[in-house]
Amino acid sequence: MNQRLSDLFPARRDLLRLGGHGLLGAFASQALVPQSARAAGRSNPRGTARFCIVIELAGALSHVDSFDFKEDAGTQKDFDVRAIRNDLYLSNRLFPELSKEMDRVTIVRSMKSHEVVHFRGQYYTQAGRPLNPAQASEIPSVGSVVAMELEAQRREKDTFPTYVGCNLDTAGCGALSTGFLHPRHSVLDVNLKSGGGAAPSSKDALALLDERYRLLGELDKVMAPNRSGRDRSFGAFRDFQNSAYRLLGDERWPQAFNMSKEEQERYGSNEVGLGCLLARNLVQADAGTRYIHITHPDWDHHRDIYNHSKKSNHYIRCNEFDRAFANLMRDLRATASPRLVGKTLLDETLIVVATEFGRTPGALNGIAGRHHYNLAYLSLYAGGGTKGGRIIGKTNATGEQVAETGWKYGKQQIKTENVYASIYSALGIDWRKELTNTPSKRAYRYIDMLGATEMAMDDEIAELFV
Repeated sequence: MNQRLSDLFPARRDLLRLGGHGLLGAFASQALVPQSARAAGRSNPRGTARFCIVIELAGALSHVDSFDFKEDAGTQKDFDVRAIRNDLYLSNRLFPELSKEMDRVTIVRSMKSHEVVHFRGQYYTQAGRPLNPAQASEIPSVGSVVAMELEAQRREKDTFPTYVGCNLDTAGCGALSTGFLHPRHSVLDVNLKSGGGAAPSSKDALALLDERYRLLGELDKVMAPNRSGRDRSFGAFRDFQNSAYRLLGDERWPQAFNMSKEEQERYGSNEVGLGCLLARNLVQADAGTRYIHITHPDWDHHRDIYNHSKKSNHYIRCNEFDRAFANLMRDLRATASPRLVGKTLLDETLIVVATEFGRTPGALNGIAGRHHYNLAYLSLYAGGGTKGGRIIGKTNATGEQVAETGWKYGKQQIKTENVYASIYSALGIDWRKELTNTPSKRAYRYIDMLGATEMAMDDEIAELFV
């Protein structure tokens, strides 16, 4: 029988119908089996962050025109490149706001990707490992792993999902399911451009919700005898219902979507602007959400990458990202931590900017764009225990090759696996843990060294924190 990749994932319409939850993952029944874990090696998680926000630039940022600037035949005359400090030059046309905030940001310039096509690259960015079709249906997203690990820390008053996505439906692979993990660790994906996410909070609506949920509970009691021997299959759905009920009845949930006109203008009324604004609100609410993955789509500019007349180009996308990321850092830094004296929410929140690969250095191609490039690209980090204002790694004069990796593993380039090891570490999670009772009987390692054609080190980027 021929099997398509789409058969290995929940349909996108099902994800959206269920609020983005991977409830209908292929291994939902197996997911109810208690997890069996073992340490795969020695790690010492730092625990420097309570929250993590990942901003994914889906389609790939041009590294040589941005945070690893190289003047070449593709450099535009209106870039207005300025020295931020001796080792950093930025286009003021593309990044006017971030140019003022780079003392809080660390740049890793020595990235290398296993992938060079978008579907696989965006899967890699969400799953933390390359796509293996033989196992894809049982592999959870990193966010679901985080949700499982942090579940023990949830308080009675925590009604928000641990893992929230913004615009994951716009990525080529959609929102990944929980794989073999319990469906309660799934993502709640909201698309703010379509108005999804908020809930009515009027007294009449909440009263109706209470009455209908009461009736549902009575019906569930009547039907219980008919589920004899099959109750585990219904358990996940009842858990989903209960989570939705508690969430819709919490007045803090609609407040998280309360975004003033001034705030939307400051952040930008686009996918990344609204996503970062929601992320700020969720962190400030401290109502259970700990991991947020924001997709900023439409960076794939093979043609007309810097053509002002086009509706989509790097000028537009860079300016959107610039405002959103800069104002997210500013607002979190301006908010005192409710837990740590003298600290801010930025101190407690690790923000990571990731993309699936880079874009070709040098002159623009024959259609005035840049193609995919995976041998050298970058990622950005702020807050959550990282030390800002630094650069890890170095590329050659053209940006085509990594000259220095900037970390303790010498010539081994930094990969997406190491980005997520760093996230796990900051959140206090043992990134070398294995889960052993998977449906395929293959151990699931949080960081898989041998998941692709080239080995990836199973370690954090320690240089981010020291």
